[in-house]
Amino acid sequence: MSFGAVEKLGDLILDLGRVVGGDWLVSLAPSMHRTIVTVDIADFTNSDRRSNHMSALRGGLYDVLKQAFAEVGIDYDECEAEDRGDGALILVPPTFPKSSLADKLPDRLVAEVRRYNSTRVDEARIKLRMAMHAGDIRKDDHGWVGPSVNTAFRLLDAHDAKVALRQSDGLLALVASDHFYSEVISQDPGTAPETYRRIEVLIKSFTGHAWLRLHGENAGPSHHPPSAPREEPVVLPLTPAEEHKDLRGLLNEVKTPHLPMLVSRATRSAVPAQPFRSAWEAYEYLTDVNAGPDGVPPAVTFVQLLAGEVGGDTGDHLMEWVERSGRKLRRTRVLREQHETRPPIPAEPHLHLVFAIEPDKISPDRCVLSHWRQDDPLEWTPHRGGVHELSLDDLEYLVDELVVEAEGAWSDQAVSVTLEFLLTRQLLQLPVYRWRKEHCSGDPRPLVLDYTVILRSLERMYAKHWHRPWRVRWDSMLENPAVNRIHSLGASRSGDNPIDAVLSDSRWIGLLMDEPPSAHPESRAAPESLTAALRAGLPVVLWHPHATPGELRALVDRLAGGPGGVLDLPEQRRAAHLAAGPDDLVRDLVVLWDDPTRTLVLDRPVDQAQTVKGWNGWA
Repeated sequence: MSFGAVEKLGDLILDLGRVVGGDWLVSLAPSMHRTIVTVDIADFTNSDRRSNHMSALRGGLYDVLKQAFAEVGIDYDECEAEDRGDGALILVPPTFPKSSLADKLPDRLVAEVRRYNSTRVDEARIKLRMAMHAGDIRKDDHGWVGPSVNTAFRLLDAHDAKVALRQSDGLLALVASDHFYSEVISQDPGTAPETYRRIEVLIKSFTGHAWLRLHGENAGPSHHPPSAPREEPVVLPLTPAEEHKDLRGLLNEVKTPHLPMLVSRATRSAVPAQPFRSAWEAYEYLTDVNAGPDGVPPAVTFVQLLAGEVGGDTGDHLMEWVERSGRKLRRTRVLREQHETRPPIPAEPHLHLVFAIEPDKISPDRCVLSHWRQDDPLEWTPHRGGVHELSLDDLEYLVDELVVEAEGAWSDQAVSVTLEFLLTRQLLQLPVYRWRKEHCSGDPRPLVLDYTVILRSLERMYAKHWHRPWRVRWDSMLENPAVNRIHSLGASRSGDNPIDAVLSDSRWIGLLMDEPPSAHPESRAAPESLTAALRAGLPVVLWHPHATPGELRALVDRLAGGPGGVLDLPEQRRAAHLAAGPDDLVRDLVVLWDDPTRTLVLDRPVDQAQTVKGWNGWA
């Protein structure tokens, strides 16, 4: 089967996923293993380059790439390629040998760069950085995604590679991932593995090492003399020097409580939120982040977002800068569409930190924890964080560590936060409402004092065939959240109909169980109540470890009896908990509150996750 046929088959499966699945947040295209090449132009935003130079560079880059690939034996049009403003993402057809690519492509690129540079003025001459990696990726509506794509672009930003190329007369810095070097380059003497040197890569959330080789050195008089050695990479402006100075003055005056959120949104959550002392510092940070599939540098998107945030004369000046940058990059239409369709930051933004906890498949006293941290209230799904294997006894302490880490990232934001625990049935009895943070201080603080804490069903998150009725009941609850739409299980036990038939009635939006759900329900003819509630799509399920059915009904009626009805239940439970005495029933009330608009991509079993690490407590 040809590469083109494989891609068409993938697109067909993608379309079927949309039609059949309905919930695209958890619909996944099939993964495909690809050789990944990322490339960008070194010093593309140098202030000596005007818009005509940048336009010539972009055109020259693609001329060089197409000719070099052709000479290697690859039709560039058979590759999947995405423009990234000052560079490109290229997926090589799977039929082409990786070792041949590593052997031939760098030299052919150098040859084509020499030919191109020989007829260009200094400002339009090219030096390239290129990264090679391989791994499984997927295609969505916006392009190719996956950890392997992220890794390839992180390698492209390696500080040592930038410095080495800048301080040499070489024309190409090739950075091979450790995986690609070990599996491909080091196995083939023809690729000259001894000419590579190991470098450390510390870029944003990526930490690791790679292998660097410079190509095209000693190629005669260089039109780009090496700069003086520097300890830190040069941050080059997107604008000429005078505009650069004006922009810095504007950004240093801007004050906004949403600075980390704007940075995260500018990179589509690819860069986790972190503190910045000023808008100028955030802008400088983003100038070293590659453009996404739309070809707009995140630094430009950031200034556009900031302009909308501050408004007034300052906002107008910032938008004028954005428009000039868009014209230079030929991205005016894209920037305009983003500005017109992007929703504003809510007046009272709210973030979520989600933990998914599953029992270990072998040891009953161990588990696996994954987490997702939301940094932008309008961006969902957030990126998956690390995956940890640990004992159940250590679980509270790891959650503590991850909560404190998240608070560090959110430290500049005035936002409220909900902690969500996605649990399997076997772990629904974990006492998360009694968990605490800051154990290292010697005076740990209960989580419920600072956060709304809710439980969610990991079983339903995995069961995509339950999602349609789930969404139907959620929408029904938003329209009419009356507390009398929560069904009490005891009432159905006295009737003739089984619980699954009762809950199929569309009037019910929640279930009040008269006992906690069993971790291992018995096989029996009668339907099990929690499973019946999840299948019926009920977004709210409540239970209590020791309250009587009457006591529990009275408690829930009190909490959800206000104007907001059931919609207020999570916040009212927290408020009541804060005011409760040590023996108050509300302290042990469990609220399973499942919002179908916040689904997560659970694309593989945890034992196949890319990053799984043990946790042995604090050092």
